[in-house]
Amino acid sequence: MSEHVTSATTRTEVRLPPMPGEREAASAYRRADLQRAELIGERLVFELAGGFERALSQGFFRVRMPAGTDTTPGDRFSQHFFEQPVGDGLDRYRGYREVPVPGDYQGYFDREHDQWENFYIERANWNLLPSQVAALGEGMVDIGIGVLRGVLTELAVPVRDWAEITGGLTERAGHQMLAFNHFRAEKKVRGSKFHRDSGWVTVLRSTEPGLLALIDGELCAVHPEPGYFVVNFGSSIEVLTEQLATPVRASVHGVVRTEREPGQGDRWSYVTFLDSDLSATIYRYQDGMPHAVQSVADFAVQEVSRTYDGNNGEL
Repeated sequence: MSEHVTSATTRTEVRLPPMPGEREAASAYRRADLQRAELIGERLVFELAGGFERALSQGFFRVRMPAGTDTTPGDRFSQHFFEQPVGDGLDRYRGYREVPVPGDYQGYFDREHDQWENFYIERANWNLLPSQVAALGEGMVDIGIGVLRGVLTELAVPVRDWAEITGGLTERAGHQMLAFNHFRAEKKVRGSKFHRDSGWVTVLRSTEPGLLALIDGELCAVHPEPGYFVVNFGSSIEVLTEQLATPVRASVHGVVRTEREPGQGDRWSYVTFLDSDLSATIYRYQDGMPHAVQSVADFAVQEVSRTYDGNNGEL
């Protein structure tokens, strides 16, 4: 078991079974019943009564893609970013293993303990991406920030405090990252570790089952649904709201081991991670005001180290 430093933001340990393969998961875990919502102007509107409270307690929900959303460029990038150029029309999506990206937690990563390989790139560097991929990222950021502002509004957190507690994210500053994921079936390890995302809101695009999440104390399969992104909440908003009457849960989740025959294709996905800037502060809202808890830089080290280590549990 990995050793981790205890801090004011350390959550109670959650023990989970080893990450299964996709064949076992398909029969062992029921499909999660996620709420559906739509961003209408400045409002986050849920399809069913009580949907907002249910989404916050589950940590996941679905948000409708705005009319005209074209996910094709992001889909192509996720399927090809790790390949070497071969001289055809898809080469603009290839060759990103070697692309240097300035800044922390960015560029290509080959995860030692997981089938995961990733390409992470913060918004300031999206000029390195094909323009249509960057445009899709902008749209996903708009959704994520809209969700965050909508949640803070519903929880009656005063607007005057938003910029401070989110490190400017509600005002379109902060840390806005695209992450592209490829899961290699030939690598006989877990897909990805069970973990919590470290930031505020994550907006996910995937096209097939494989995501498992701890929802209402039960591991469930989170399936994609055409026309919707999947949204999940991160640890920053969980820490902020844990003393409020309606706290937001950052659900523990991970990806099953991909099991494919040659030629069947691998699993892929991509997300926007929306975080505070590393120079900002993690807050807990209590007694009508924000209380500083920890630096975002220290919080990021704590959370990221737990996401990619070799321990199969979630600490």
